[in-house]
Amino acid sequence: NYMSIEALKVKIRKDNLVDADQFKKLVDSDCKILTSKQMADLIGLKTDGALRKQRSKHRSLFPYSKIGGRVFYSLDLIVRTLNENKVDAQLR
Repeated sequence: NYMSIEALKVKIRKDNLVDADQFKKLVDSDCKILTSKQMADLIGLKTDGALRKQRSKHRSLFPYSKIGGRVFYSLDLIVRTLNENKVDAQLR
């Protein structure tokens, strides 16, 4: 189902974003995109400042999209990035 960028901009508004409880349910079920703050929460950061700094220095660990000044992370790309950077366990 194709959706234009303009239609997406209309749908992505502050009032449409999920609260913390809804976010938890989405992550546990079938979440597709995360805001920068949700991404920070997911990887255990107190704020999204570290992610913002990485993006500003062009050193972001995870691919992201920017729409109308807002930053979004695709859960599919997060999982792919983690798998591509996997380090195998070393036996001693």
